[in-house]
Amino acid sequence: MARVFQKCKEEPRSPYYPCEQTRCGHPWTVRYREPGGRVGRQREKTFEKKGQADAFTAKVEREKDLGTYIAPTGLLHPLVAVYREFIASGDRVNGTRYQYETSLRLHVEPYFGSVPIGSVRPKDLQAWLKWMVEDRGYMESTAINRYETLAGVFSFAVANEYITKNPCQHVRTSRRRAKRRAKKRIQLPTLEEIEAIERNLPGPYKLLVWLMAGCGLRIGEASAVTLQQFDFEAGMLYVDRQVTQDGENEKPKTARQKAITKGRGRAHCVRHLKWRDMDEGRAVPLPASIAAKVKEHVRVYGTFRVEEGPNRLRGDYVFSNVGRTNILMYSLVDRLWRGARKAAGITRKITPHWLRHFFASAGLSKGVPVSDMAEWLGHRDPRITLETYAHIMPDAPERLRNLMDAVFTREAELTLPLEFDALVPAA
Repeated sequence: MARVFQKCKEEPRSPYYPCEQTRCGHPWTVRYREPGGRVGRQREKTFEKKGQADAFTAKVEREKDLGTYIAPTGLLHPLVAVYREFIASGDRVNGTRYQYETSLRLHVEPYFGSVPIGSVRPKDLQAWLKWMVEDRGYMESTAINRYETLAGVFSFAVANEYITKNPCQHVRTSRRRAKRRAKKRIQLPTLEEIEAIERNLPGPYKLLVWLMAGCGLRIGEASAVTLQQFDFEAGMLYVDRQVTQDGENEKPKTARQKAITKGRGRAHCVRHLKWRDMDEGRAVPLPASIAAKVKEHVRVYGTFRVEEGPNRLRGDYVFSNVGRTNILMYSLVDRLWRGARKAAGITRKITPHWLRHFFASAGLSKGVPVSDMAEWLGHRDPRITLETYAHIMPDAPERLRNLMDAVFTREAELTLPLEFDALVPAA
C-alpha cells in the first residue's frame, strides 16, 4: 500500500528535519511499490501539496488492482535514444528515414541533449518550437513539421511503455495558419522562356523540358521515365517511378568513405513513387506533340537499359548520364539547366519545377476540372491543387453562374443520364 508523508517530519536526511510546524509548506512524498508485492521495485514521487499526493496514490493503487500499471521508465531513457528506436521501427522508405535522421541531428539533439524522455513537459515542447523559429530561423510551418514527427516519437514511447502520457497532447499548433503564412509565391515561365531553355540544352536532354511542361512530371519522375511507361496508341504516360537521392550506400570501408557518407551523400536510386504502393502510379494524358518528340528522341538517342538491382528498377530508360553508363542524376540536370538558362539570356531563376506549375496552370485556366488535374499531378487531395492554383481560376464562379443561367433559360442544352454508378467511401 502506498504511503503519503513528509520527509521533513520523519527522515533525518531531509534538509528540513526536524520540522515542528503543522502547515510547513514542505513537499509531500508518495512511497509505493510496483506490482509484485515485496519483490516489486520501490519508487517515490514528490508533490507540492498533499491533495496531489493523495490523488496520485489512489491512481497508482487503482492501476495496480486493474493490472494496467506501467512502470515510469522514461527517466531512464534519453529522448534521443528513443527517437533512434522510432526511426529504426516500422517499414519506412529511405527518404523518410533520412528526413527523420536529419531532424534528430539538427533539431532534437542540439536542444534536448541527454534529457530523459519522461522529463519532457508541454512547456519544454513550446520552448523548443520557439527556439526553432527565433534562434534557428526556420519558418513556422517547418517547425511544426518537425514537431509533428516528435509527437510521433512520444506516441511510440507511450505504446512501448517508456512513458504513460504524451506531452504533445497539451501543445496546440495552428498548422493551417502557419502553412498559409509560409505559402510561397508560385512563378511561371513563359512559353518563350521554355522554348529558349530547350534550345540551349544538349540534344539528349531536350525532352526533359517537354515531359515536365507538357505532362506535369516532377524532375525526378521525368529523369526516371522508361519506354515501357508510354502507351502511344492510347495517348497516355504511366508514372510509377522516380530518381531520388535516398538510396542505400554500400557500407563504407575506409575513413574517407565514412566521412563522405556520414549524414549526407546518399546514393541516387530509382524507386517507386514515394507514399505510393508498389503497384500504384498515375496515368497522365500524353499530348500528340509530346509523343512525337518522345519517338524522335528514342530514334536518335536510343534508350539506356537498366536491370533490377540495388537502388535500381528494370527498364529501358529514356535518359542517362553523359557517358551512358548510369542513370540520370540530379547534379547533371542542375548543371545542364543552369547552363541552358544562362545561354538563353534568361535572368529569372527559373527552376525545372516551374514547368510543372506551367502544366497545371495552363490546364486549369482552360477549364480542366481540378479533380482531374489533381490526379494527373499526383496530388492525393484535390484541395492541394485548388489551394496552390486558385489564382488561375478567378473567373470560375462567374463561369458557373453563366452556365447555370444558360441551362435554366434553355439557352444551353443539357443532357444528363437519369442514373449512374458512383464510387463512395466505405462506411
